[in-house]
Amino acid sequence: MEIVFLRHGESTGNASGLAQGKGSTPLSGRGRAQAGAVGRRLREAKPFDLFVSSDMERALETARAVEVPFETDSVWREMDLGEWEGLPFVEVAQRFPDDLAALQRGDPVRIGRTGESIPDFTARVAEAIDGLMERMDGSGRVLVSAHGGVIERAVAIALGIRGSVAFAGRVTNTSLTTISARGDARRVSRYNDATHLGPMSGWATERLAEGRAVVALIRHGRTEANDAGVWQGHSDGGLDEEGRRQAENLARWYGGFDVLYASPLGRAIQTAEPLGAASIVHDLKELGMGEWEGRTRAEIMAGWPELWETIYERDEDVPRGGNGETWSGMVARVARAVEGMAEEHPGQLIGVVSHGAAIRGLCSSVVGLDHGARRGLAPPDNASVSHIVFDEHGPVLADYNIGPL
Repeated sequence: MEIVFLRHGESTGNASGLAQGKGSTPLSGRGRAQAGAVGRRLREAKPFDLFVSSDMERALETARAVEVPFETDSVWREMDLGEWEGLPFVEVAQRFPDDLAALQRGDPVRIGRTGESIPDFTARVAEAIDGLMERMDGSGRVLVSAHGGVIERAVAIALGIRGSVAFAGRVTNTSLTTISARGDARRVSRYNDATHLGPMSGWATERLAEGRAVVALIRHGRTEANDAGVWQGHSDGGLDEEGRRQAENLARWYGGFDVLYASPLGRAIQTAEPLGAASIVHDLKELGMGEWEGRTRAEIMAGWPELWETIYERDEDVPRGGNGETWSGMVARVARAVEGMAEEHPGQLIGVVSHGAAIRGLCSSVVGLDHGARRGLAPPDNASVSHIVFDEHGPVLADYNIGPL
């Protein structure tokens, strides 16, 4: 089952910098334009089996812009912010410093003293998701028009980090976040995709304007091995015809970068070519698969059943293919390379063309997932983009696996 969360357009409260929970405010002029843009995008996408909206004004206005029938459910309302409701964020910081500090520590305090706690809010969102699963019998495609806090909690649930707050960048108005659900398992397939408004989330754009380095992680276009289900690892090779088309489309859609880097493998180099001249960095290579390289999943499972069970059923981080890389080793080398780029190019937009496992591993680590929890993020699509902002506290995931549908 697939649940696509749509954050409402900018409200007058958002535009005024107010803390906005259960309070009702309409969309601003900009918010109505955003809703129109996402409505056009969703009408051209694969249809939904169910469309449900929060009953709050800003979510309802956004839902109406999609121009397909929907129902309302109060369970998807934003978090109750108690005494913070309607206050400017700067005033919240001044009047409630101890409460903010407790919240950042993860203490189960009530927001604004009389509102919901993070555990209570998380439980409400989890119950709402479980209700959709039960109603849809675990299958189909659902669109939910909701709020930034709801979406952030849904993502935390899917990633298995329910107690974490502020683990990723702010959810952009009218962005789309997709969570796949099967049984008790949840997975984030796409996070904070507002590509109907531009190639980068609003939060990342703001950080770039403030002088922060932003890294755009680009997965290479499709290869014949991808199409055949062959695990490539460090094996070299170029793009197939579809992959070359994806690379050209990516360049037309995204535009250029202040600086561009690529893995030394041919499929990454060919994807980078339409984007500009790229510097080659060996640490951007894919996860080394050892003896598994050039084989399909079925061949690997049949030829190395004990090793497969060790890694994929017991979640032990041992070298792939017996003599390849560990997941943590790959993450460490990719992180080292990308962090070095951010230090070298402060305040710049840095393009990095790499590979599926390398990007997934780095993004997983940025949101706090280890090897055993890595499945909380789905593998990125060919020619997709994921942005990481490097702020004063380190790397922050701004969006994941985004691109035009």
